[in-house]
Amino acid sequence: MSNTVEIIKNLEPELKSHELKWFENHPRFCHMFHIPDEPYLKLLGVWVLLLRTIPFEEGEDTTWFREDALISGLDCHGYPDKYEKLGSYAFVDRHFQSHKEITIKSVEEKLLSMSACGDRFRMTVLYFLGTVIRGRGRYNAPFDPFILRMANNMEVYKTFSWGRLTFDDAIRSINHMMKNLKGKAKKNVNFPEFILPLEMLAFECIPTLNAQFREHVDGCMSKCLRMCKWRFQSNNMKSFLLDDLYDALAETNVCV
Repeated sequence: MSNTVEIIKNLEPELKSHELKWFENHPRFCHMFHIPDEPYLKLLGVWVLLLRTIPFEEGEDTTWFREDALISGLDCHGYPDKYEKLGSYAFVDRHFQSHKEITIKSVEEKLLSMSACGDRFRMTVLYFLGTVIRGRGRYNAPFDPFILRMANNMEVYKTFSWGRLTFDDAIRSINHMMKNLKGKAKKNVNFPEFILPLEMLAFECIPTLNAQFREHVDGCMSKCLRMCKWRFQSNNMKSFLLDDLYDALAETNVCV
C-alpha cells in the first residue's frame, strides 16, 4: 500500500490540491495516506488465528471477523441493489484497447504517462482501488472488472461498502487457502486481498501480543484509527518468530 500512496503523492505534474484532498478528506480512504509505513507484513498473527480459532466448514459463521472494519474504518453496510452491475467500461475503453487485457501494470504505466487532466485523476482513483482495496497480488494479473466499471461513477466511490467488499473477499480467499493448506503451513502462499486489518487483528484482540509487539505512533491525529495510532515494533527481521508469539501468549486466554 505504501508504494501506491508514494506513486500518487509523487505524480508529475502533481495532483491538483483539490484532487489530493479528495483522498485526504475521504471519510474512509484518508487513513490510508498516513498509516505508518511498515516495510514488511507481519502475518504470523494471522496464521495463529487461521490455524487455531476460525471455523472453516462451509456454512459456518465467521462474522466475528468483521472487527476488521473497526480497525480499517471502511464502511461495512449492505451492498446497493444490483451492485455487481454498477458502472460501465466506458472510461477504461477510452484509454485501453481492451478492458479484458488491463493489468495493474498497464494502469500504472498509463497513469504515469498522463498529463494533468480530469481523466488522470479518475485513473489515479482506479489505480488506488485496484492496488489497495482489491489487489491481485501480481502486477501482470488481470485488473478486477468490478473496479474497472466503478471508474465510470466517481460518486459511488465515496459511499460504496468497501469494508464489506474487502471482508467478503478476505473470507473467500481464506476459505480457499485453508482448503489447499489442509492444516499445514507452506512457503510462498499468496494472499492478495486487503490484508492489513487481519494482520493487526490478533495483536489488537490479545493484550499480551499488543504489549510485546506493538508500539504507539507519536504525533497521530485524535480522529485516527488504531491502525494509524499503532505500529509493529522494529526487530530488524521481516517477521516475528512463531516461537516468540507462543511465548508471549503462554497460557493466556484473555481477549478484548
